Amino acid sequence: MSDDIISVPSLAGASSRSDEASALTASENSSTTLEDQLPQFSSLVASMSELWLQQEKKAARSSMEVDAEINVVSNETNRKAITSESDLNLPNRHFHIVTTAALPWFTGTAVNPLLRAAYLHRRTQKISRQDQQWVTLVIPWLDRPEDQKETLGRIFLSPQQQETFIRDWLRHEASMPDAASGLRILFYEARYHSGLGSIFAMGDLLQTIQGAGLSMDVCILEEPEHINWFRAPGDGWTQKYKFVIGVLHTNYKEYITTNGGVSGLWAGPAISLLSSAMVRAYCHKVIKLSAALHDYAPEKEVVCNVHGVRSEFLTEGRRRANECPSDKDEPTPYFIGKMMWAKGLDLLLRLEDYHKALTGEYFPIDIYGKGPEQQMIQKAFQTGSRNRKEHRQTNNNNINGSIIGKTVDIIQHNATCGADNTETASCKSGAASDSSISTSKTSSASKASTLLSVFRENILLSQENMTQKVREPIPCRFPGRVDHLTLKRYKTFVNPSVSEVLCTTTAEALAMGKFVIIPIHPSNNFFLNFPNCLGYRNEFEFVANLHWAQNNEPLALTPEWEKQLSWEAATDRFIDASAITIEEAQNRKQLGHNKLDERIAWFHKELGKGKRGNMLRKLLGGGPLSDPFKYGTPNHYQDETTTMVSDRLTDSDDTASLSSNESMTNDREVISKIGASIDRDLRADDTLLDVRGDFRPSGFSEAVRASLSSLKRTVA
Repeated sequence: MSDDIISVPSLAGASSRSDEASALTASENSSTTLEDQLPQFSSLVASMSELWLQQEKKAARSSMEVDAEINVVSNETNRKAITSESDLNLPNRHFHIVTTAALPWFTGTAVNPLLRAAYLHRRTQKISRQDQQWVTLVIPWLDRPEDQKETLGRIFLSPQQQETFIRDWLRHEASMPDAASGLRILFYEARYHSGLGSIFAMGDLLQTIQGAGLSMDVCILEEPEHINWFRAPGDGWTQKYKFVIGVLHTNYKEYITTNGGVSGLWAGPAISLLSSAMVRAYCHKVIKLSAALHDYAPEKEVVCNVHGVRSEFLTEGRRRANECPSDKDEPTPYFIGKMMWAKGLDLLLRLEDYHKALTGEYFPIDIYGKGPEQQMIQKAFQTGSRNRKEHRQTNNNNINGSIIGKTVDIIQHNATCGADNTETASCKSGAASDSSISTSKTSSASKASTLLSVFRENILLSQENMTQKVREPIPCRFPGRVDHLTLKRYKTFVNPSVSEVLCTTTAEALAMGKFVIIPIHPSNNFFLNFPNCLGYRNEFEFVANLHWAQNNEPLALTPEWEKQLSWEAATDRFIDASAITIEEAQNRKQLGHNKLDERIAWFHKELGKGKRGNMLRKLLGGGPLSDPFKYGTPNHYQDETTTMVSDRLTDSDDTASLSSNESMTNDREVISKIGASIDRDLRADDTLLDVRGDFRPSGFSEAVRASLSSLKRTVA
């Protein structure tokens, strides 16, 4: 091995040559045990992995510098040619930031939109040079105490109480007293959907905003697909606002595919199709936080990290850099996030198992956070169970109540019954001969019963052996939910998730000057170039990176790296990413994309009206969100096929207003007829707009109305 291969650039002056020498000496000593060799071998691998990582970072940085130079020239050229609607640097522009979560639910869709609003408030004050409220944050108000308890962890008696909490947090925790007093906050009525783990609006959001008398200029939809899945019918966002930007936070397709168990038609392909339709229909520009998301509307999309971290995290990073390493630092790595399997905690179990197989022991870890699957996750880590699915039903470990057990009972019963009706029987077993065994009806039943009993005993024995193999618990702690900023004593953050779009806690850990161990994945591309980021492709590299982090100290962030993580830089990126050039706008118009978007918005509005809309929302898994009209004005939601809303479904009858069989039969008929009409309409003339731009009757719209009117009469 040549010197240039093993002269690894150390993060804190550690000698890779000494690591290699130790490993080679240990390998030559035949009396050394495997347990003694493995840590030394891991040290060598860590050094090699660091070299490869540094080489990749060097190449990536060179590529980034070239791209940056191109982008500077491109931005200067395009700045002069962007449409006035998309130019967010113009003075006297009003911003409405609409999101689906609010503090004290410390989730990404609550914290990041709040901070975006706060920093946009500062920016607009400088641009407009007038002390006015240019920015409004539109957030949900959960009127049901059980929903507040589940998401917020506490109960507010009024929206004003929650608003006071949010402003106090901005003032004291985010150190933004100007935004705390100058930002306008508007609440809309909402409900929590436990199956989807998300909050959705009740009533027409646009009507709520317009009712407040606000200027409809620029709208920022945080998670536009989420906001519009179950929204009440009404005018579209692009009809009311001059410019609408959608920021995509969450990989819902990954969540639904991974977790399953959601009622209705929620599956990966279904949610992808529906989300794409919502994004196309209601946004002029779409910003994806990372390339981990699939394409929704390619001609509208741009990939850009428009999130930052609070200044307090960067201050903590400077403090750590200026102080010498202390014995008080916690060597144990930690994870912080919502307690859900989809956050990568199942992958963390696999990494623990691999670490034990390689080193002979599990690595300790502290896991912070709360969530709907917290009990199952704690049980998996603390009892040694490695199959997360076995915790979904408590009887899965009981063979008598399992599918296999029931199958054995059925086969055994059939064998006994069959013996009563025939003189001979044939019994086959995987371990026995393929030849038929002719017996009397008594011996046949006895033989079948014996073989199946042995089969049952083997299953029980294998389950018992499996349980014994995985019963060793992992040395971990679950301290609960905390503010990430309080975790100053740790130096290593582990986040194995590949379902995120862009993980805020990863950015916060980097800002605090910690090592960050994350998988090499599109969702992490923004972070992989930071010097303290240790990326891995597989379990082996994870173990090597963990060993490296435990034996080295993180580097201090340079001012350039700090700036990339700041909200000031994120706001700059957001303004640049939102721009639409005049050429781009002309291309969209020529290709007919605007017509397609208008058609989708109209179709979504029509299907969501009245009782038929309630039923379709139920079919799509809306549950308690199926009737969003509780907070609306009845006349606003009427159409020619719907009676007064006063006879709509009640809250207590969310799932039982129609019998299950009637509901499913009618729903299937509606979908079948609508699908057939879509096929006919697509073969016909695609032009749905007259010279005035209004929708004129078509075979498609008439079929929808006829089908749903028939459905309404059947239900009535």
